[in-house]
Amino acid sequence: MDRLAFSNRWMFNRVMCQEGICRQVIEAAFGLEVERIDYLNAEQAFEPGAETRGVRMDVVAKGDGRVYDIEMQVANRGSLGKRMRYYQSILDTTGLGRGEDYERLPQSFILFVCCADPFGVGLPVYTLRRTCLEAPSLDVDEGSCWKVLNACAWERAHDPVVGDLLEYLQTGVAEGALSREIDGLVGSYNEDWKWVSRVFTLEQEMALERRHAKEEGIEQGREEGRAEGRAEGREEGREEGREEGREEGMSRLAALTAHLVGEGRSDDIVRVSEDPAFRDRLFVEFGI
Repeated sequence: MDRLAFSNRWMFNRVMCQEGICRQVIEAAFGLEVERIDYLNAEQAFEPGAETRGVRMDVVAKGDGRVYDIEMQVANRGSLGKRMRYYQSILDTTGLGRGEDYERLPQSFILFVCCADPFGVGLPVYTLRRTCLEAPSLDVDEGSCWKVLNACAWERAHDPVVGDLLEYLQTGVAEGALSREIDGLVGSYNEDWKWVSRVFTLEQEMALERRHAKEEGIEQGREEGRAEGRAEGREEGREEGREEGREEGMSRLAALTAHLVGEGRSDDIVRVSEDPAFRDRLFVEFGI
């Protein structure tokens, strides 16, 4: 079966839910001393399931009067600043009880670990803070800090731990103590084939849903252009039919993936999400 790399979202989350690893990354990235952290979403962080398909945060932890959000981003999806702003709002909303004074808001730290340079400047580390343009030296003291690590520029990292982490992400080579520890966990977790197969299944389902949604959007636009006067009830019927078709398709895909996992056909697991004709042949082969 194919291996999940550390950069895979679910693998990254599972590794980062090891307190010792997470603490080292936080300390190196933010220059902090961290005595202890408690995870707020450990079970949901690395366990793939239907409930994780909406907007979600990867690894959220708290400790020492601080709260941390650690995110993995493989591809440059754009709008990173707005995404960080959104996650900051979640941390702030959940970090203060009703009627509590704003002074009780914990310090918050958001860290994005990126495989692609999100800003195109070529820096290994981007530190983002709110400042006053008229008086840059003014300390606003709002208690938050955002960091972005760029694996593409790992050779330019000044901190050796950050450089080791980014080099491992970029090259897969474990040179330092942290990357060797991470690599050992990655190898161990890849031996959990049931968990790995669930990750592959979920990612294939999500890829299919994205493609189907795009295809349906195109077709719907064409249909609406041809027949704008169709009744609203007919449109609702089409939507119900599409939903039923999606549910049936997801069930068939899950059954097919289970067959392929059982026969050790890891290459076919990836191919079925990309090749509809091949997927249909396998449905016939297994009688699904």
